[in-house]
Amino acid sequence: MTDSGQILRRSIGIVFSDGGLLALTSTLPPGRGEHGEEELVAVLCDPDAAPVEFEESLLSTEYGEDGVQRRATLELWHEADDGRPLRGAGTLISSIAVKRKGLDAEIAFFRWSVEGREGLGHYEVARAGG
Repeated sequence: MTDSGQILRRSIGIVFSDGGLLALTSTLPPGRGEHGEEELVAVLCDPDAAPVEFEESLLSTEYGEDGVQRRATLELWHEADDGRPLRGAGTLISSIAVKRKGLDAEIAFFRWSVEGREGLGHYEVARAGG
């Protein structure tokens, strides 16, 4: 996949070995074009607890020469003033490109570690396509 189209959406879903889940999605509002203008939302669901939504979520991605996401890091802040975020990182296992009219997506399967919790999940990057 090439990185020629504008990124419209990024989404992550992680299933931890302890049964917990983490979901993150970012979208680019209409009329916006910059990476920093994305709206990100993240939710953590522990196996025996209520879901926790984060006030601020940061997602950084390293892409390979082929445009596929190779590594990602997360910073999830419960409160903007809180002293320490929840941090995590993921690395590529494999990926597949999906092309639809008007939308090209690269769906990568990642191995994740978030604050020592191991998990597997996906990281999808959807771009405006032809």
